[in-house]
Amino acid sequence: MHELSLSNIDQIISDVRSQEITFSHLPDELIDHICCDVEAEMQRGISFSEAYRLIRQKMGSGRRLKEIQEETLYAVDSKYRKMKKTMKISGVAGTILFGCAALFKIMHWPLAGALMTLGALILALVFMPSALSVLWKETHSRKRLFLFISAFFAALFFIAGILFKVQHWPGAGPVLTLAGISAVLFFIPALLYSGLKDPEKKPKRLLYILGAIGTIFYISGFIFKMQHWPLAAFLMLLG
Repeated sequence: MHELSLSNIDQIISDVRSQEITFSHLPDELIDHICCDVEAEMQRGISFSEAYRLIRQKMGSGRRLKEIQEETLYAVDSKYRKMKKTMKISGVAGTILFGCAALFKIMHWPLAGALMTLGALILALVFMPSALSVLWKETHSRKRLFLFISAFFAALFFIAGILFKVQHWPGAGPVLTLAGISAVLFFIPALLYSGLKDPEKKPKRLLYILGAIGTIFYISGFIFKMQHWPLAAFLMLLG
């Protein structure tokens, strides 16, 4: 009977932990399950690396592990279940209201401002906090906490800035500038760092770096354009 060595088991443990599987005893159960599957594949006379590769393909790398954690949380944690439902409903409702508001604004129909304000409030005060709670519940990663918080504030300032701009309220420029600063200086670098730290994404590191640089230039150009500052077209084109 083919058995895994300690180094083989350590590799599986390291890979499972890298996927941020944190709920209760689930990591241990997944590790045990994967080890059994790999040993079963090795019974066919193939090496550990080949057997482990086959198992990882069946799991879709780490995606299936994260799905299992989400399914487990949804089944046993009522608070997570409520937050997940709140996130989905508020996300759909806020997006629909924003879309209808844009249509009403273009057609010069009444209630465009009210619809946009309501949609912005739902997205900013219901959807994003619930999404932040769900992400934290699924990962419990202090390393990614800065990423989640920076994304929250960048989105919050952006939604508020667009609302203020469309409604011609004072303060739209500074709020949009804060959105751009939050995205360019905090969120995108944090997102890039998170991607570069993932060993599975190593072959795509150059792509992530170029994407981050392009996005930074484009967002900067967008903010410059909204504020009527010089070099806006150049930054957007470069991005």
